Amino acid sequence: MAYKLIRATATKWHKILGHVGADVIEQFPKHVVGAELTELTTERAPLKIECEACLLAKHTQQIS
Repeated sequence: MAYKLIRATATKWHKILGHVGADVIEQFPKHVVGAELTELTTERAPLKIECEACLLAKHTQQIS
């Protein structure tokens, strides 16, 4: 059975996988058949403080 190869950037995989960390994204293609990182040398996964959704999720109190 042939698998369809799915290519995406590290940022796209970060969003698809539920905002996982960079260490998970680096290991992902090694463990998942058909997954491939594109632009691996030029783009890395966003840090938790660089992703707006991740940053907002880490807030514990609202300061007005």
